[in-house]
Amino acid sequence: MNRNLIFIGVIMALLLTCNPTQAGVIVNGSFEDDGPIDDITKHDPNGWTANVPSGKFTAKTDASWSTDGNFSLNIVSRWYTAFSAGDMAAVSQQVLLNDVNEIRFDVRLNTYAASAWDPNDVTAIVMIDDDIVWEPNNTRADIRGVYLDQVYAVENKYRDGEMHALSLGLRISRDIPAGLPDFYRSWWDSVECTFFCGGGGLLAGDFNRDCRVDVKDLELAADAWLAVVPFDDRYNLFKDDGLEPYGIVDFFDFSILAGNWLLNSYPQEQ
Repeated sequence: MNRNLIFIGVIMALLLTCNPTQAGVIVNGSFEDDGPIDDITKHDPNGWTANVPSGKFTAKTDASWSTDGNFSLNIVSRWYTAFSAGDMAAVSQQVLLNDVNEIRFDVRLNTYAASAWDPNDVTAIVMIDDDIVWEPNNTRADIRGVYLDQVYAVENKYRDGEMHALSLGLRISRDIPAGLPDFYRSWWDSVECTFFCGGGGLLAGDFNRDCRVDVKDLELAADAWLAVVPFDDRYNLFKDDGLEPYGIVDFFDFSILAGNWLLNSYPQEQ
């Protein structure tokens, strides 16, 4: 084969791999590219842009906790600093979400002196553009803990051929003139896009994620019949049970599954 053709092919493959405008590519989603960065306001992590208000937050990449590789992003609110509602520290990058069905990530929330973490004071957030699309369950009085394999199902309004800003960070929930009584610390890792069914996404009721609603899904739903589940549980399809934040798996959910019965979600086959 002509050497020039081989060279051109290799270059094209590299460009496709590294082009951040390729649908579903999150650059440096595990914060491994740079190793430890003591202050991301002085050196952005590769692929990300930092917005960390001086004097209110600190942020770095370090090896104190991780789920993919050796490093993660660590964002911390400062101790005894006055805050206003809406103050936020975050990192962002532009992502093309055309065929993306989910954004998945791991996050850990903790405090330095083991104080409870009240989400009415501070919360961790994922944003698309200016919209908050994920935050921890705010019905708990203390949201400290490790949240593995968290999922945001990308809404169709963001799958429009345009670039959108994906942001991860900490946000102050209310005015706190006297400052926070502890350091609120968050770690972010394993941020990635996932695709299902050729970008068509999963139909409601496709519990086994094989891109088709059939008897296998009905069997799984039957096992959950009349179970009381969290509001965002995959079997709570109806999501309007009047028992928020919980739901009951009942005929309302089965009717949604029945509406997709024997359908598949590959775009070319619908």
